[in-house]
Amino acid sequence: MTTNNISKGKLKGQKIGIYFGTFAPLHIGHQQQIYKTAALNDGVLLVASGYDGDRGDKIGLNLEKRYRYLRQAFNDEADIKVAKLDENGMPPMPDGWDVWTERLLSLIYENTVQKNLHITFYVGEEEYVTELSKRFPTDDGNTYSVERADRHDILISSTMIRENPQAHWNDINRVFRRHFSKVVTFMGGASTGKSTLVRRLARSISAPFSEEYARYYEEVSNIDDDELRLDDYARLILGQYDANSNEICSPSNNGIVFLDTDAIVTRVYAKLYLSKEEQEDLEPLFQRTIRQEKMDLILVIPPITKYVNDGFRNMVWEESRYEFHEELMRQLDEFGLMDKVVMLDDKGDGERDEFGYLARYHHAIDAVKEYTGVEIQRLEY
Repeated sequence: MTTNNISKGKLKGQKIGIYFGTFAPLHIGHQQQIYKTAALNDGVLLVASGYDGDRGDKIGLNLEKRYRYLRQAFNDEADIKVAKLDENGMPPMPDGWDVWTERLLSLIYENTVQKNLHITFYVGEEEYVTELSKRFPTDDGNTYSVERADRHDILISSTMIRENPQAHWNDINRVFRRHFSKVVTFMGGASTGKSTLVRRLARSISAPFSEEYARYYEEVSNIDDDELRLDDYARLILGQYDANSNEICSPSNNGIVFLDTDAIVTRVYAKLYLSKEEQEDLEPLFQRTIRQEKMDLILVIPPITKYVNDGFRNMVWEESRYEFHEELMRQLDEFGLMDKVVMLDDKGDGERDEFGYLARYHHAIDAVKEYTGVEIQRLEY
């Protein structure tokens, strides 16, 4: 797909529509107003406004993140330019109207090319009609007007989405969905049935899932576990993070994703199999990556299954399975994640479910509902 890099250009038309808001998040009501504005004008200046501690910031969607998401959401719309209005340092309303309007007008001047513009503000509140109309410049050669948007046509609001994003998933702009997605991450050592359970659990609800990047990397590179060096581990960290991020941002994400492994698991292997100097070299990358990871539920499978030689695993690692698990739990505690951990340690009944596969599957389904609110239908035992 060809993009227009609109963040680097200016609006060139004579008729300019201005639409602004907090956009925490951007939803279909906003989009319809933006498309209406675009249809009635030569160009649209879409302004994300906000301040530290605003309603978006309180849920982790600060102004800078909203601004970047909006630019991505409209990157293929050549006539829609996204700008950012930082409200920090302004007097509180109603005393802040003069400063707020001055900043808004500055953005218009900075992001348009033509002179003698016909500028229309599209607003949702009567207060904006009154206050903006009082402050229209009379000496800049432009003409100004305000149009009130009818919010009753589409009954959705950002407040409704923030309170229950999964219930309004289809109303959230796709770029913004990543912020509200529930994320279930599986962790555990080799030969625990982790990858199989990830796949089956995700497909039980038609959700996207990531696969273990290390397996792909070693197959493509034609190397074994014991041949991995510092540079390989760096690629594993970034490769797994990208694989996980791709699924979270996937169009098929319907509100929940399942991830096979993360940077903490790679960090455990590094702790066990790399030198101290190599671990120290990788530590900044580990710390940065782990801080960026989002997890609502962590399902850990301890080494309770038989270690199987599948032609890929290093059989020497069988001896360190329990050491791996202990180190994994230690690191989860180190990063303050134990409140999100559910241990899938079901061993089965020795009869019908001899190895506990069904028990762990059911246990995982129950944990998903408890920690994310997402229900996966299943048969009774």
